[in-house]
Parts: sequence; structure tokens; C-alpha cells
Amino acid sequence: MLLVDSLTRSNQPKLMEIHPTSLEMLPSIHDGATLFGTMEWAGIYEGRVEAFKITGKADLTIGTFLLFRKSKMGLRYCITPPFAPHIGLVGYSESQKVESQQSFWKGLHQTLAEFLRKQNDALLDICLSTSHTDSQPYTWTGFQVKPRHTYLIDLSKSQDELMSSMSPERRKNIRKGKDDGLRVEVCADKERFRKILLLTIERQGIRLDNEIMNALLNSQLLIDHRTMYICVKEGEDIAGGIVVWDQKRSYYLMGGYDPEIAHEGGGASILWQAMLDAKERGNTIFDFEGSMIPEIERFFRGFGGKIHTFFSIEKKSWLGHLAKLLKS
Repeated sequence: MLLVDSLTRSNQPKLMEIHPTSLEMLPSIHDGATLFGTMEWAGIYEGRVEAFKITGKADLTIGTFLLFRKSKMGLRYCITPPFAPHIGLVGYSESQKVESQQSFWKGLHQTLAEFLRKQNDALLDICLSTSHTDSQPYTWTGFQVKPRHTYLIDLSKSQDELMSSMSPERRKNIRKGKDDGLRVEVCADKERFRKILLLTIERQGIRLDNEIMNALLNSQLLIDHRTMYICVKEGEDIAGGIVVWDQKRSYYLMGGYDPEIAHEGGGASILWQAMLDAKERGNTIFDFEGSMIPEIERFFRGFGGKIHTFFSIEKKSWLGHLAKLLKS
């Protein structure tokens, strides 16, 4: 059976249950699962992430997902694991019948919604992947469902087609970078990469979990599925970005630049090289993961990807507003 991002076993909803499970029971990147639902990805959280399995008939595991919980000032919140775009819901596909697939997923999402409703969290704020288009069960269960967006690049296009799909501004950025001697390097020096990244994190006041970020940069389990890029001009590091991937997609996680020596082609050159590398290793999709910041959304849009919608699921108690302010 092929491991994919959607589950299509035609169990009845009442037979589905959710139980905690060990990280070792999660699928592997090599099984074809989405990266963010794998044991390799879960390993960067060093015991701070919770893994769950969804079971059907005869207690057969038909899916898994991850949640991240943390408490501050006595308030507990549950979120998508840091640095991941979604909770990594994966499963095994058997039936190809559309009605069976839709009925199964309706039941599975209802089971997940009921499970989340019963959790004692002041704040729940998670995201589903672009594979999951049915958000009705969460609305029915009382959650606030918000659409979010990302841009996906079809890497089956030729290099010329990818370039011609971009906006004139983005092509100009890349061309200007080449003309001015910008060079994109794969960086193995974690401290060098961290330095350029922190310039943006500190400037924008972004709150990140340093322990998890360090684990992400240093994880040996991800060493063959992670690339750190640095853009260099005249011997100086001007921008950086990190990309991770599974068998199907490459994902742009985050990036940064030095504002004192910034160049309009720095970030664009990194992403263009990352797209070419993803195409060469056989990925079919490059995922920008989206952004709610207008300037970043416009930058990503300029690369010519197709917009895709995914959903965030949120619910707060009367103390949840405070928990949302406290979460990092």
C-alpha cells in the first residue's frame, strides 16, 4: 500500500478512534509521506511534540498526525509544530472511488474535530495541508475555520518555462543578481547561516523557539532532506534561506538578509537556485508555505506559482486570547 497525504479506507466514522502513539510508529520520509508527518521531522522536537494515530476496524492504524503543546502561566495551548506548515496528517490509500474517499474523510475529520474539542487547551490553533479541502466538520464542531494561502510551483515545467512564468520584477531581480556577481552557495556552517537568519528575526521581532531551531539546523535525520543556502556578494553574506523536502515537495521554511548590504536579487537568487535543485532531485512541487504579510505574499507571488488554499482551525477559551499572545 502506498503512503500518501490522504486516507481513503471506507471505514464508518463511529469505528474511528484517536490514540497517542510513539514517534517510532510514524511513517518515514522514505515511505512517501509528507515530511511534516514523519518520524524524522518529529525527531527535531526532542520529545516536545505529541504523536497520534487514528485507528479503524480491528484497531488498524489508518493515519497519524502531530500536535505541539506548551504551557505558560498555567495556560495550555495546542498548535501546529513550530516551523511546520501543518500537522502532518497522513495515511494509507486503498479505495479510488470518489464517494468512498469523501465519506471516509468526512468521518475522519469529524473524529479529529471531536477529539480536539475534548482537549483541555486554552487555545487551539492548527493548520491542515493543502490536501485537505473539507473543513465542514470543524465548523460544525464549533471551531473557527480560516482560509490561508500558499503558492505552489509546478516543477514539471522546463527551466525556461519556470522563468517565463515569473513576474517581470522577479526575473529582473534574478538577472540583476547575476549581472552584479551574486553567488548562491550551499552552506554547511550552521553558525554562519544562523547569523544571517537572526538579522531578520531580530529586526522583525519574530519569536522563535531557539532549541527547536537549533535541532532543525543540526538534525542528522534530516541531513539528506535539508539545504541551507547563502547568497554572497564580493565575499560578504547578504542573504540566506533554508529548504527542506520529501519525495514529492520542497518547502521554503524561512530566510533572512543583512539590511546594510541588501541586494534586490539576494532572496530571489536563493529561491531560484532552490527551485532548480528541487527539480533536479525529482521533486514535483515547490511550496512557498504562504505568508499573511502582504509584502512577503507579493514577493512569493512573483515566482509564478498557482495559489492554493489551506485551512487553519482555531478555538479559544476566555483565557485563550492571553495564551495566543504568550505562545512562541
